[in-house]
Amino acid sequence: MRSVASQQEDIVQRVRTAGVKASATVDLVAVAFSRRESDAQEAGPMSRKVMTKFTGLQGLGEASPEDIRDATGLESFEILRCQSLMELGRRTGGAGKGPVSEIRDSSDVFVLLDHLRFEKREHFFAILLNTKNGIIRSLPVHIGTLDASLVGPREIFREAIREGASSLIVAHNHPSGDPTPSQEDRDITGKLAEIGEMLQIPLLDHVIIGERRFHSFRDRGDL
Repeated sequence: MRSVASQQEDIVQRVRTAGVKASATVDLVAVAFSRRESDAQEAGPMSRKVMTKFTGLQGLGEASPEDIRDATGLESFEILRCQSLMELGRRTGGAGKGPVSEIRDSSDVFVLLDHLRFEKREHFFAILLNTKNGIIRSLPVHIGTLDASLVGPREIFREAIREGASSLIVAHNHPSGDPTPSQEDRDITGKLAEIGEMLQIPLLDHVIIGERRFHSFRDRGDL
């Protein structure tokens, strides 16, 4: 029978041997939630419980500090440290794409506003463009459930005129992960397109961002 010390080294040794990029997710979670090296083996069953409770890494990344505390028994700073590490990992995943400075197609909008995939409330953005579709400014317009009276076309087009924008694109996220447009989304798109045509600052697209995919009104021929 293996000694307790030997058992305690198992998870840490596996991660060291394989490297973090090739290690099992549950082992990485066990190490991340451990205070010391000797805690990692004990954290193994807890990490599997946490992954099951939150249905994977995405659920864990979206869990509140209170939920993580209840599932792990960790203290507030330890939870903050782990959440910070997860957020750094998420940002690292998108860092290689480089900053988006112009919009060539709808996928550039998805990359530019990639962070909205992780928001739990709807965030509505306006992207102001120059004559070459270079980004002049990307500005948040509204946070919360969309309503045609709340999105603020006056504010959007006031900023577009002030910045000398030649055109604009709007985008928002669906916290459900499903980017299928609602009737409210269609109404807002039509309203903004109509105002843009009057002001000669055309609305080029409305992109709805989901978990792993997006909906482009322009690509679907709805704009």
